Amino acid sequence: MTENLGAWHALLDQFERAADAAEAQMATETFEPPPGPLPAELVERAQEVLAAQQRTIADLAAAQAAAVREIAALRRVPSVHTSMPAYLDVEG
Repeated sequence: MTENLGAWHALLDQFERAADAAEAQMATETFEPPPGPLPAELVERAQEVLAAQQRTIADLAAAQAAAVREIAALRRVPSVHTSMPAYLDVEG
C-alpha cells in the first residue's frame, strides 16, 4: 500500500468537490437580463463582474494549456513494458 494514499484520497476528494460545484453552477442556468437598460449606478459593478469573469476565463485557458502540455509529456514517457534497458551501464 502506498504511504501517501490518504493524501491522494484527500486531493481527489477536493477535485471531485470542485468539479461537482462547477457543474452544479452551470447546470441548466439560463441568462435573461431584466427589461430595460442597466441602471447607471450598477455600471461600475457590472464592469468589475465582467473583469472577474475575464480573469477566470484566462485562468481556465492557462490551466487547460498546462494540462495539454502535461498530457503530451506523459504520452512521451515510454511504457514500462519495453525491451529497452531501464538503466545505462557506463562502467562496462
